[in-house]
Amino acid sequence: MPEKELTLVDRCILVTLMIKAAPLPQTYFTNVAGIGLKADHRRRLLALDLIEVSEKPITLALTDKGWSRAAEELGAEAPKGAGTAGGTLYVVLDFLRRLIDHSGTRADDLFRLQIKEDDVVPAVALSPTGTDPANSTVDVVSLIRQAYQGLAARPGDYVMLADLRAAVADLPRTEVDAALVQLNRERDVHLVPESNQKVLRPEERAAAVSIGNQDKHLIAISS
Repeated sequence: MPEKELTLVDRCILVTLMIKAAPLPQTYFTNVAGIGLKADHRRRLLALDLIEVSEKPITLALTDKGWSRAAEELGAEAPKGAGTAGGTLYVVLDFLRRLIDHSGTRADDLFRLQIKEDDVVPAVALSPTGTDPANSTVDVVSLIRQAYQGLAARPGDYVMLADLRAAVADLPRTEVDAALVQLNRERDVHLVPESNQKVLRPEERAAAVSIGNQDKHLIAISS
């Protein structure tokens, strides 16, 4: 398939997968990144061996060839018709290319870098009682990660929050919710809504956590 058949949306899908450095559900592209990912895009990228696709939920991941192709967008010129947002994206990608060249770091190493909480000083709002919510949930965060490891067949697999909550049923819901919100900020954690709301059972709806005015039903932790 000729390279010219890669659309701007195709390229944005590859770049998003590269920057997130983890498999992503289709709902992430449509609901979080605002990318109109359709079946045609999946089929085209599959035919070019740039992505792998798994089901339930539909999840995309870069192949080795996909990583290489995505990295080509770093420093590339914006495609014709990219518009204001697309043009700005390619300005940022050009900066990333210069940063990578200056540091001598490989693109895949840079995006796979996991920034630990100890490496940064986060700006957090204090609760009405004057306590730091991040400090109050640090142990719960660890317990949730451990519970996920016990439920997921492998890192990066999606687990229903209903099952996760059952595994930490002795913890107060408010603390689990706060920990999930905190985890959602970490690069290796993905909280997403169920793409087919009709299949949700009542207990799965009730187990959702609301983040950004959207109910999230599934969690994946890639490391």
